[in-house]
Amino acid sequence: MPPAVAMVLAVVVVAEIAWAAFVLAGSDDLRPHAVPAVVAADPVVAESVARQYDDLPGDPFDLRAVTNEDTARAALDDGSARAALIVDLEGSVDRLLLASANDDTLDAAIRDRVEQTDESLGRTVDVETVGPADADERREAARLAVALALLLGFLLAVGTSLRDGPVSRTHLRALRRTLVIGSASVVGGALIGVLVLRGSWVEVLVAAAVAGAAAVSTIALEALFGWAGLGLVVVAFFATGAPVLARVDPYLVGEPWASLAGLGVPGAGVDTATAVTLRGELPVGPAAVLLVWIATSLLVVVLAGSVRRRYAVPEPVGDESLRDLSGVNAWRVRVLGVVAPLTAAMLALAVVVPRAEAATPRPVASLAATADCVASGSVTSVDDLNRIAGLRGTDDFRGGDVGADALLQDGRRLWLFGDTLRGGQAGPTYVRNSMLVTDDRCLRAVLPKSGGALIPDRAGSGDNPVGHWPMSTIVDRRTGYDLVYVTTQRVQTTGSDAFDFHNLGLSIAVFVVPAGATPQLIEQRDIGADRSGREHPTWGAATALVGSGKDRWVYVYGTANPGSDKAWGYSLRVARVRPDDLLNQSRWRYWDGSGWSRSQADAIEMIAARDGVSQTLSVFTRGGRWYALSKRNDLLGSDITVWTANSPTGPWSSGTAVAQVSKGETGQVRYMPLAHPSLFPQAGSVVASYSTNDTNSERVAEDPLRYRPHFVRVTLPR
Repeated sequence: MPPAVAMVLAVVVVAEIAWAAFVLAGSDDLRPHAVPAVVAADPVVAESVARQYDDLPGDPFDLRAVTNEDTARAALDDGSARAALIVDLEGSVDRLLLASANDDTLDAAIRDRVEQTDESLGRTVDVETVGPADADERREAARLAVALALLLGFLLAVGTSLRDGPVSRTHLRALRRTLVIGSASVVGGALIGVLVLRGSWVEVLVAAAVAGAAAVSTIALEALFGWAGLGLVVVAFFATGAPVLARVDPYLVGEPWASLAGLGVPGAGVDTATAVTLRGELPVGPAAVLLVWIATSLLVVVLAGSVRRRYAVPEPVGDESLRDLSGVNAWRVRVLGVVAPLTAAMLALAVVVPRAEAATPRPVASLAATADCVASGSVTSVDDLNRIAGLRGTDDFRGGDVGADALLQDGRRLWLFGDTLRGGQAGPTYVRNSMLVTDDRCLRAVLPKSGGALIPDRAGSGDNPVGHWPMSTIVDRRTGYDLVYVTTQRVQTTGSDAFDFHNLGLSIAVFVVPAGATPQLIEQRDIGADRSGREHPTWGAATALVGSGKDRWVYVYGTANPGSDKAWGYSLRVARVRPDDLLNQSRWRYWDGSGWSRSQADAIEMIAARDGVSQTLSVFTRGGRWYALSKRNDLLGSDITVWTANSPTGPWSSGTAVAQVSKGETGQVRYMPLAHPSLFPQAGSVVASYSTNDTNSERVAEDPLRYRPHFVRVTLPR
């Protein structure tokens, strides 16, 4: 045996012994790997859910989003997906569709992971099998037919070699021998197809092709490497067919077995036979693999002599004549010594190995739950809002700034806060953001199971964590649920002082809020690369959703400060995008003064930084008029100011002071006025709030009421 062949044979045999031991030892490591699946839901939700499942440990799914259930079912029918998740956001029960062609063990593994993930969201799953009711029987019949056809072609080739010695040395005789054995294998395979599959002529043809491919590939490797080639045939079939013969779905064993299974005669044969049996169609990929094996093997048989001479490979029986009985006997001993043990091992694996069970997945943490109700009493005026802001609250929420709101279709309201003070046994702590849900009776904190910020800090940001400060909200109402987009600044801590941070840019969080249910974070995405410095626009400082039906736009406003001594405020720019494309910045278009440009650099200043707006503000429309409410000159200013325009792109007025921010005690600061147009609306005025805080954090810890929003009603300029 040539040394290179011996080495390859030894390596493959060792690998296959390890594989057999892995399967025989138990099934604790059998987990789904990159199972093709689809999720059908609202486009934004579907893409977010797909990414969420793709990020699960171990990459159990290769998930893609589709727009509706019909498309999902079509993917199951054509075999491009093994599972489909139909997300029902109007209720709390999703549906998991599983292809009836799936292996039962794979189905159990898929179901376990989907159920645990949905349970973490407070949802349940109904499971439905899609496809022929007798799919299991058809799949097993296809596997049996392929195994028998494979064995038949292999044994015919080996039997001929045992009777007559190695393949003839002349091209013509070698090809004739190959065609005779191949033809016999094809006929036998066709008979197996008729008896086992009992289906169409295409199914019979597949079984015949598998038998023929097994026979000619065996003859080809024998012609090239002699009796060692027969050993390579066994281990090649064993390596590529192990998952098939062991009755383990390739998607449960991962790489390299999953890929190898599809490239070998056993795996390609089963894939082809299963597709034809279950769907009545011939799959191009697996069928092509079988044809490549056949064509390549015939070419190798024809060229084997030339290859052996070029690379000085010894003749199969040395100098002995094939008519010499001792030479043929020696050949038989070698063949039986290699082929018999490996073939027995392969058959034992197919017969002895029990059905596997998939490993149980580890639990996925719940994303959010609500805290106990804090009674708020009747809320019908600005005075009531300030009364509520003066409540002691609970340890879940003792104080916070920002206070951007979002009115839901079920009448509840969400409040998003920035740095939030919480209490507990270990003393007060801060998290970068929080949420309250209010109705006509209660205030409830929305808490992640982790106990940290609701929109979590960036993973792996280490000693300088990157968190998220809410800026504005968009409510996109759908049937039975709301999508709530929250624009946030991603900020990186650089020191212990309150002002030791960098603003790195915009992130957008997406919450799904079914009617009456707890908001759940389904997406958190950074928009643009990290970039510190106030001179770069902070997009999302304000947002506005306008229009109806398909003609809807989100206007996204950005603020920037050049860092000049003469500019204490921020300039204002605007972009627009369709609601469903908000998370895809490549779809944004920027106002350049005359039209909408693809380039962010073209966005013009509509309001200058000198005497400009705060970094975070509110922009809203009422009665066809546009309003920008902010605090002129940001922290140094004292006037709540309203700028007006006839369109979202301006031109904007120079601004009108509509109220003064009250002065507090020494050390207290007042900042970030925001408008709440849907809160107690009245013609000619709007409810606004501004954040209050103290430069002394110890005083805030002792009295969290110093760190709450204050509400006022302001008159809008005509």
